[in-house]
Order: sequence, then structure tokens, then C-alpha cells
Amino acid sequence: MYKQLMLLGLLLEKPMYGQQIREVIENHHDFLANHIKKPTIYYQLERLASDGYLEIRHESVEAPGPGAAHDDIALREREVYYITDAGRQYFYKLLRKMLSTYTPALDEVDASIFFLNHLSPEEACTLLTERYNLVMSHRNMVIKQMEGHHNIDKAHQLVNEHKLTLFDAELHWLQNTIAHLRSPSAAPAGE
Repeated sequence: MYKQLMLLGLLLEKPMYGQQIREVIENHHDFLANHIKKPTIYYQLERLASDGYLEIRHESVEAPGPGAAHDDIALREREVYYITDAGRQYFYKLLRKMLSTYTPALDEVDASIFFLNHLSPEEACTLLTERYNLVMSHRNMVIKQMEGHHNIDKAHQLVNEHKLTLFDAELHWLQNTIAHLRSPSAAPAGE
């Protein structure tokens, strides 16, 4: 649903064609760019249009060419997406729902914790230390991105603060779990 929210939110700002939407996501919403790829964008746009939330108009717009001609800006025929009144209503419904609800999810690490006793404490610590380093690396990337954008808007600031809070919670849990596994009371593998 967040993909639909993102696309509708961008189209609330102004009508755009598909590649233009992708470039806005890549240039201004870098965190989401890794989670909403070009084929997904077009699939979601078509779905939103078929549900009546978007209108597609064929228009001549100044746009880059395909492939190597990307730097060649000229008038080109494009499918431009316009949000409909129903799309506006659906956007606000999604926005309100996503902000007011929380759905806990079981992820890969949660599932693997159930079977942690099948590893020696040493191996478990090694693997969790690798995870710790990976989480720290992602946390540092967010901080670096924030430092690179001196005039960050409030929305991006809030998203980054949320991500950092989640990273910090994960790092705290990992530190405590590794310390517990290293303690003399940690059970050996298979017990």
C-alpha cells in the first residue's frame, strides 16, 4: 500500500509521466527508490488507473529520449498520469490508515531466533555481530545522507529520524543478545 500512497502523493503535487515519477523518487526519496523499481511503478500506475484513481492522458511533453539519447530533451508523446477525485480520496484514506495503525510483522531474524539454540553460542555471536555491523553500516549511510542534504525538508527529516530510531533499537537488541550469548549461562547448541 505504501507504493500506491507514494505514487498518489507525488501525483497530487503535479501530473507526471512514468519516467518522471521514477526520477523524482530517485532524486528526492532515496530510501524508497530501493523498494519501488520501475516495473513496479508502471504496474501500480496501471492498477491505480484501472481502479479509477488515475486518469491517463496521451500528451506531448518535453522529455528525455530512451537509452543513450537520455540527454536529448525534445517533445515526445508520453502517458501522463493525473490523479482523479477518487484518487485524492483514496490517497487520504491510505495516508490516515498508515499513520494511525501499526501491524507487527514477523521477519527473518525473528523466525531464526526460535532456532538459535541449534548453533553454538560462538557461532551465533559471530553471525549476530555480522548483522550488527550491517545495521550500523546502514545507519551510517542514513547519517551521511542527512549530512549531505543541508536544507532537508521536515518530511525527509522525520523519515530519517524514524529510520535511525529503528536502527538504534536493533543495535541495542543485538548488543544485549550478543552479551547474553557470551555469558557463562548461555546454553550450548542443541540443548
